[in-house]
Amino acid sequence: MQGFRKSYLMTGYLILLVAALTVGCSTKEDPDETMTLCGNHSCGNLAMVTIDTTSDGFQYLDPSLSPDGTRLAFTADWATIPTDPNYEGEPILSRQVLLLPIPENIWTDSMRTREPVSGIQDIGGELVELQPFYYQFGEDPIPTDNAADINKGAPVWLDESTLLMQARFGRRDRIIRVDISNPSDAMAEVLYYEPDDTLIIGGWIYYHDKPALSPDGRWMAFTRFGCDLEPNEPDAVCTGQSIWILDMSTTDNPRTATAFPLTSECSGMTDPCWNPDGTVLCFAARTDLIGETSGPTAELFRVDFDAAEAETGALTLDRNLQRLTTTSVSDGDPITGLHAYAPTFSTSGGEIYFVSSRRAPASTQRGRNIWRVPADGRLEPALLFFSRYDDVDPVMDWNTGTLIMCSKMGFPTEVLNALEQETIDYWYAYNDTSENDLSDVEIHRRAAQDREQLEYFEDVMSHLFLFRGF
Repeated sequence: MQGFRKSYLMTGYLILLVAALTVGCSTKEDPDETMTLCGNHSCGNLAMVTIDTTSDGFQYLDPSLSPDGTRLAFTADWATIPTDPNYEGEPILSRQVLLLPIPENIWTDSMRTREPVSGIQDIGGELVELQPFYYQFGEDPIPTDNAADINKGAPVWLDESTLLMQARFGRRDRIIRVDISNPSDAMAEVLYYEPDDTLIIGGWIYYHDKPALSPDGRWMAFTRFGCDLEPNEPDAVCTGQSIWILDMSTTDNPRTATAFPLTSECSGMTDPCWNPDGTVLCFAARTDLIGETSGPTAELFRVDFDAAEAETGALTLDRNLQRLTTTSVSDGDPITGLHAYAPTFSTSGGEIYFVSSRRAPASTQRGRNIWRVPADGRLEPALLFFSRYDDVDPVMDWNTGTLIMCSKMGFPTEVLNALEQETIDYWYAYNDTSENDLSDVEIHRRAAQDREQLEYFEDVMSHLFLFRGF
């Protein structure tokens, strides 16, 4: 009788487990529903890097920290630093890549010494302006006369004077290597050509995006798919998306460089990133990667990377592939796109930070925020950074334990508080050294006006921030 009862209970448990997995629920431990905020964001030390204020609402995205930790490369709207300041035609929608120094004392300077400025050039922002170069899709080389204005994205530092980035030209996305020794005169070259790129008739149109460099610099992961026609053509036949690996030691000749797939194909895949020892990659993918019916959302997966096997010019596909997140989607959710993407590993490699639009604990809001999950996926994700506006594109600096990210929160509360108090102190000091005698009411009114002008930028611009101490 006792054995029958144990069997009955186990059978009942298995039925419940299968039912939970069928409807997309998880049996993992749920995160704490308590959400503590310090000002207008999660608690921790937050420093604002881009303190420019423009009513045009420029979006700064895709940050990448230089190897020495002194500069950021990131994407920005074309008009942030236009290649032609006098251009008066239709708006150019291409995104550019900019460089920006990080102030040495960003954590200790008073905000008045870094008072907000009108344009990013005023805090050292520089445009990476590509010079014309040749690429070859077909039999003959083709000049990129408008290289400075082609759409660019996802910059990655190869070394202090070289960036890798995706760029769109000739109906294709390719990864280019860019010498930024002189950013206003940047020289570029395509990093890797497909064998079909030499064909005019019968050649497929391939897209290489989202480069990610291994910690030792030897391997570059990227996403890849191709079509026999333009992807938006109704009769186009396309491959699925997958992650490929490029052997950087073979790229002196992009025609013969060695590249090979790491994963199988699926309907959508993006954002590969490496763990600190270069043995694991995490990425976002739709669930048809593992044979499930795929909706509009993406989940996080991890896959092992064997450098010794890669030396042979091939890899075992989907080595130890593991799904890390399971996100439930309810009718009426305001955001139904990528529910888990843009991963980055923690300094120890034990956690993965990523962007998700899942509901934040103790909140009905489903905006995009930054979450954390154990790198082995054993627990449900927990919130890492929350504001009431978009928080995206996290990148972990393993040397300092600092998270670089983008947010539309505007100016953090502690920055606004500091500027308001420093404005008050300034006017009291002004009273002491001048014949004017502003009243207490007037001094506080002026400080409040300065604060109100900066509060306007909530949900207007996407700024770059450093976050640590979490």
